[in-house]
Amino acid sequence: MKHLFSPLLSRDPLQGPVLALAAHPDDEVIGAGAMLAWHAQRGHEVVVVHATDGARGDPGAREDDIRAVRRREGKEALARLGVGAPRLWDLPDGDLPEHVVELTARVAAVMQEVQPRTLYSFHAGEAHRDHRAIAAATAAAAHALPADCRCLLYGVNFPPPGGTLFNVTDTYPQCYRALQAYGSQNAYIDLPGMSEHRGRAAVVNVDVPGVLYGELFLDLRPHELATAHRLQDAFFRFVQREDA
Repeated sequence: MKHLFSPLLSRDPLQGPVLALAAHPDDEVIGAGAMLAWHAQRGHEVVVVHATDGARGDPGAREDDIRAVRRREGKEALARLGVGAPRLWDLPDGDLPEHVVELTARVAAVMQEVQPRTLYSFHAGEAHRDHRAIAAATAAAAHALPADCRCLLYGVNFPPPGGTLFNVTDTYPQCYRALQAYGSQNAYIDLPGMSEHRGRAAVVNVDVPGVLYGELFLDLRPHELATAHRLQDAFFRFVQREDA
């Protein structure tokens, strides 16, 4: 039986344009913020989509009150990564599975438009139903991607099991500052602090000097997305005893 540690790969082969799909403002920063900052530094075009406004995510605020706050924070966070304002689809927060047909059509359309050479989206082992809906839509729309697109699937609730690891020590400070932009959430949850633990934990098995923070992804090609999604989703449902 061999070791199966995630390989630490160079970022240099990754190319733009870049498409990052997120269910809520903050998902893409938590899961891939340091990588997006690196793409911006390289001059790659980066298109970020927020499928919902995240307005139901605040435990104490009315949706109408928090919606503008979430949008402002999401825009500021991306600016701190060197990335432009996100595209806002305004699908209902918490109910993406009920809109998966429309979601899949929108995902396919933006893939066809951007023609990304690097894609960031959720892996199928996430817990939040909106994240899982994005993962399903990504797999269903994979035919719209260039055949050589690198599909890097990230996690917010759970890091991907295995996959590819990238050293993001140089750009992680930008990710940390970006997470500080979510003031409405940091009032009750320490996103920057949790992210720091997450980035350090990703490189626990890396003994290369100077590698202090990492981001982990399932690293797939478009033709592999549907099979990977089916297998991972089935495994997640099995271990969670989830039949729905």
